[in-house]
Amino acid sequence: MTKTCFVVMGFGKKMDYHNSKEIDLDIIYDKVIKSLFSTEFKNDYQLIRADEIMRSETIDVSMYQLLMQADLVIADITTLNANALYELGIRHALRPYSTIIMMQGSDSNSIPFDLKHTRLLKYKDYGESLDDSEAAIIKDHLREFVKSSEDHHTDSPLYTYFPDIASPHISKEAYETALKSVQKEGETIAEYREKAEALKKESNFSASIPVWESLHNMLPSNEYITQQLALACYKSELPNKSMALLKALEIINTLTPETSLDLETLGITGAIYKRLYDENKNFDYLDRAIKMYRKGYIIKNDYYNGENYANCLLFMTQNPKLNDEEKTCLRFTSKHIYRELIEIIQAEIAKGEINFWMYATLSISYYCTGNSSLHKEYETLFLENLESDWNRQTYFNNKNMIKECLNIND
Repeated sequence: MTKTCFVVMGFGKKMDYHNSKEIDLDIIYDKVIKSLFSTEFKNDYQLIRADEIMRSETIDVSMYQLLMQADLVIADITTLNANALYELGIRHALRPYSTIIMMQGSDSNSIPFDLKHTRLLKYKDYGESLDDSEAAIIKDHLREFVKSSEDHHTDSPLYTYFPDIASPHISKEAYETALKSVQKEGETIAEYREKAEALKKESNFSASIPVWESLHNMLPSNEYITQQLALACYKSELPNKSMALLKALEIINTLTPETSLDLETLGITGAIYKRLYDENKNFDYLDRAIKMYRKGYIIKNDYYNGENYANCLLFMTQNPKLNDEEKTCLRFTSKHIYRELIEIIQAEIAKGEINFWMYATLSISYYCTGNSSLHKEYETLFLENLESDWNRQTYFNNKNMIKECLNIND
């Protein structure tokens, strides 16, 4: 009989506040956990993650039943997500053995005190992408942990210190009902999200809105889904640009960007305000965009927020209320930031990190600091590697606005 492995972890991009960085949790799930179980443990385990349970109304019941009865639970607590930690605690209270804890990073101080004495699979910070060789190393370690778990050695702190406690059980019938609810026909949260992400890559934002809205209704407190819904709304430009932007602002404001430290929330809010400025030429909107982007850049030298911060400083030089000295200061500060961004990204490239947005930022940064040859080189790399047409449109919209501010003719 096939055993069950329940994976406890978030999905999408999550903010790791301990290290002030954003982590795409889908990478470790797809390239390590799912990859390993779909090949080497394909006939041994049925793999289930919470978003692969069909509908929101079945999640809670099915989750508790799976935490109790699953033959194996893998909990990735990277970002110290509250839900993941809570579910791990429930598992430790319900089952003495067969629980694997995973976590990104090498800093032992980031491990919660109550888990410091448990066996934990630590893997390196993979940045914005995980190469195949590093994924293979993590899979090797996870394979060992899975095989070791089958020996049923106690790994729960509760049962380690109180070995005479009897663990609770549910009937076989109830557990089979939980599994059937996972397997029954109908789109899962994961499938909804896959559909929405595919539409996003096709730049079909208007079609993705109802899908994101359905997900938002299922999981209203999920920050990633809220962010993506706001992004889809403003990118759709429906029924017109201004109304789409104001609707997106209403959505993203539920995440309180004024006090948020989430890089994605800050970046999307900044983008909405920047586009409101571009649409209405109201410099109050541009000032708010600068505040959002500046905070995102300060938190972690984030190059996306940093580039847009520098760009918006240049756009602000068009404000007729500013004197020449103020405009000169804005140009000086923006150029300083572009130079910082070049250093930041080149250091990342030296470590093996690269994506098409890095090429875009380098291209704009060299453009604004007067290095036309490197600007053209990285612009070409960006255009060769971009994922969607809307990426191209965003890049050239920014570049055209910068040309106007700097009076560049090329």
